[in-house]
Amino acid sequence: MSARERLEGELLEVTYQADDGAWAVVRVAPIDEGAPVTVVGALGHLSPGVHLTLEGRWSNHARFGRRFNAETVLVQDPRTNAGLARYLSSGEVRGIGPKLAERLINHFGLETLRVLESAPERLTEVEGIGEKKRDEIIQHYDRDRRDREVAVMLRGYGLGAAVTRRVLAKYGDEAASILRGDPYRLAADIPGVAFKTADQIARVLGIAEDDPRRARAAVQWLLSEGESEGHCFLPEAELLRRGESVGVRQDTLAEALGPLLLERKVVLRESALTGSRPVYRGVTDRREQRVADAVVARIGGQDASEEAVRAAEEKVGLSLNDEQRRAVAMGLERGMCVITGGPGTGKTTIVRVLMTAAALRRETWALAAPTGRAARRLSESCGQEGKTLHRLLRYSMQAGGFEHDATNPLELDGVLVDEASMVDLALLDALLQALPEGARLVLVGDADQLPSVGAGQCLRDLIDSGAVPVVSLRQVYRQAAGSGIVQNAHRVLRGEDPVSAEKEPEPLERPDFFVVPRREPEELLQALDEILLKRLPARGFDPRADVQVLTPMRRGPLGTVSLNQRLQALLNPEGPSVKVGERVFRVQDRVMQVRNDYESDVFNGDVGRVVAAGDGVVSVDFDGRTLRLSGEALHNLDHAWAISIHKSQGSEYPAAVLVMHTAHHVMLRRALLYTAMTRARRFCCLVAHPWAVHTAVTEVAGTERFTELSGRIRALLASGVTPGGKGAKARAPR
Repeated sequence: MSARERLEGELLEVTYQADDGAWAVVRVAPIDEGAPVTVVGALGHLSPGVHLTLEGRWSNHARFGRRFNAETVLVQDPRTNAGLARYLSSGEVRGIGPKLAERLINHFGLETLRVLESAPERLTEVEGIGEKKRDEIIQHYDRDRRDREVAVMLRGYGLGAAVTRRVLAKYGDEAASILRGDPYRLAADIPGVAFKTADQIARVLGIAEDDPRRARAAVQWLLSEGESEGHCFLPEAELLRRGESVGVRQDTLAEALGPLLLERKVVLRESALTGSRPVYRGVTDRREQRVADAVVARIGGQDASEEAVRAAEEKVGLSLNDEQRRAVAMGLERGMCVITGGPGTGKTTIVRVLMTAAALRRETWALAAPTGRAARRLSESCGQEGKTLHRLLRYSMQAGGFEHDATNPLELDGVLVDEASMVDLALLDALLQALPEGARLVLVGDADQLPSVGAGQCLRDLIDSGAVPVVSLRQVYRQAAGSGIVQNAHRVLRGEDPVSAEKEPEPLERPDFFVVPRREPEELLQALDEILLKRLPARGFDPRADVQVLTPMRRGPLGTVSLNQRLQALLNPEGPSVKVGERVFRVQDRVMQVRNDYESDVFNGDVGRVVAAGDGVVSVDFDGRTLRLSGEALHNLDHAWAISIHKSQGSEYPAAVLVMHTAHHVMLRRALLYTAMTRARRFCCLVAHPWAVHTAVTEVAGTERFTELSGRIRALLASGVTPGGKGAKARAPR
């Protein structure tokens, strides 16, 4: 190993930064005025222009050549006017752009930062800075200075840039004191902070390993992690086993349950139904029971008359089959019901007739869906406004919850929710609490698709309970039956491999499904390029507007991160742009919102297109609404040339290209492949390793979730609780 050496110089630029923002590759100009050198290490928090004193070792990389591996770093203010200009122009001090930075340096020289720090009143000496501008700069500088101090501390503990921003947004000026007082709060409050990370910080701060806060924090974090995997609870034995994975002994974890149970932060249930002892977070236990109570209070009643359904059929100009007619009749009168079926079984037709029947009865119904895309498709198919559930219930940032609840219910006769497989426990709870007495709830969805991203599998549980009225649509209509997409979706559900159009046993009316087998990742990528650039345009599809690439995972050479870089270079290589970290958002880029923005009414999973970019601002058109995004909001955007199959739920595309490889083996499940295939409306191409396809088709395990909603519903009915039906009032929250 080479000897430890010292390097001193000015940071010129950050050329690469890891996703977590910590590890980076930078260029440094040595003080001896030699040629700039490449430095790698935990340098992602630095800004161009600062003076660095680094200690580390030189190495020769086979691909990138000679570089300095920094092991320790001392950051000081810029020592040259050029460095100071780079620092101020990097956006480190808000309110100061390149031109103003130049005027400040021309007037104050290297004293500029000292003036900002100690004598800001002197800023008015510079041409163009009045009292208002001076006060704005001072305000930004003071806040940014506090944030930088906390950021340096957090980055020193190994937290990345994205997590650091979340900590500052959550705690504000109290971030440092909260962190020193109880670092375990990070794991509880901040998405992306694992228990182990908080535990490492606690060790640095001198918190003992046997501190009671440690085990209690581990319990709560493990339960939250379980919910992020879709579980509503963890069996006690599973919870204790997972504790060992984060370095907490089972007996210590079991002992920590006591105080948490007394505080109702955790609930330990006895379950005769499952034979296990489920451990819930208190809020989730109460939520699941509340949903069960509300469901039992709403089920029951009789179907509507056949005459009412036939009148709606005649109005729409459609003729339903018996199962479709029963679904409409059930939806009109039952307090709550489920309509489920695969592609081509007529769910959209039922919704149209049901809404027509409601209108003929002079009733007011709302159409809703979990995502913006699904709500818009619902609007298009029914000719009636569809809303996201968040918009319907009116989420309020100020209140930190929905405006419509049990105390302020919706003024409606009924609500129909499409894509109901995506509705998680929290959202179903909020909806049920906001439904007024006597209102009906119709859930429409495909129970064979992936369950919700959030905790629960509500649609499946409601069906499995045997208590909620259900119509399962099985007949595939002739028009849909002639589609290779529909044929293959049903093949997959039967456990059969999909068949490419040219290999169909009988010619189809619409040969719209193709399988392109490739074994090596590079071969697969080359096939993807050809499909996007040649095959799809030849069929009339615009690869930039009509086609969505889907893949199971985010990481790896065939994950969304890598594919988006490749597809941007392939489909949109030039144009006005804004750089955000290592990502470049360019005009005409397809982008996705990755975090809910309630104020702008844009939610996780919404896809838009960049229509303008420059001066640190990116304008995105989200289906007719243009938002100007800058600063922190840009970190809520991701490219969407390729997206994960989970993110595609609730959406439909003219054409979809599915990528599957052995590298995705941990994700390959039947529900995943089925969900991906059914996102395509007119054309679907599966570019995949044959083993990966067969594995996905045959693997049905791995989607099980720990939930007790169906069991709670059955237990309520077994205890003698009478179903309420239409007009029944759900129980008040416990």
